[in-house]
Amino acid sequence: MSASTKIKLRSKTDSMKCKSILLLLVISTSSLLNAFAEDSKMLFEKGNSYYKAKQYQEANYFYHSILQKDKNNINAAYNLGNSYYHLNKYPEAVLYYEKALKHEPDNKQILQNLTLCNNKLFSKMDFSKEFFVTKYSKNFLYSKSSSTWKLWMLVFLWVGAILIMLFFLKANQGYKKTGIVLLIVSVIFGYLSYSKADIESHSTHGIVFGENTTLLKSPVETAKILDSIPAGTKVKFIDEDAGWIKAELPNGKEGWIKNSRIESI
Repeated sequence: MSASTKIKLRSKTDSMKCKSILLLLVISTSSLLNAFAEDSKMLFEKGNSYYKAKQYQEANYFYHSILQKDKNNINAAYNLGNSYYHLNKYPEAVLYYEKALKHEPDNKQILQNLTLCNNKLFSKMDFSKEFFVTKYSKNFLYSKSSSTWKLWMLVFLWVGAILIMLFFLKANQGYKKTGIVLLIVSVIFGYLSYSKADIESHSTHGIVFGENTTLLKSPVETAKILDSIPAGTKVKFIDEDAGWIKAELPNGKEGWIKNSRIESI
């Protein structure tokens, strides 16, 4: 057998080994993902069975187990919110409704249940007089998830690209103008998708827990008290300093709260 033939055979053998290893890795990864999905499904079904039997504490154990493995599991977070609501633990319910809402901001059922919780917690809530353009812009961004904004970006991008191609084929100025507008809109949707994905991946808000929580002027125990904060209040994070978080209340007031009093959404 010639040297060139040996090299070819060795190369073919190495290629087959690589393919076999790659196939084994794909199968192993797929098996692990399937096992993880099945485990989560089993935990979810057990939690639901306890929930239907009105054994909410037991149901919570299984929903929490799911979230420890997959913190982005919307169904587990939503059901956990429902369970805490039935236990009259409204701050906890608000926390998990907000966690679910972070990924599905336009889910009407979550929004409705969150409103019910807030009505239980607060008889009256004062909100800051935010400039209407700023408020509308924030509401517009938060109204959809990052994946929804991404989908809209792809749709407008493809349609815009097709219209530009039709312009080159038929020399129709209408195709060109519309295509350019759609491409510009797709860039805007791309920016919205990126911005919302950044929000979803970082904790920018939290829920206050515990009675007698106070908003202080500076991050020290002896600082001036600016306001008292009811449990279940949603706050926006601004800064942090050695066990303290600078936060903004729904009424626009800013101050420092002890880190231990807040659960991140």
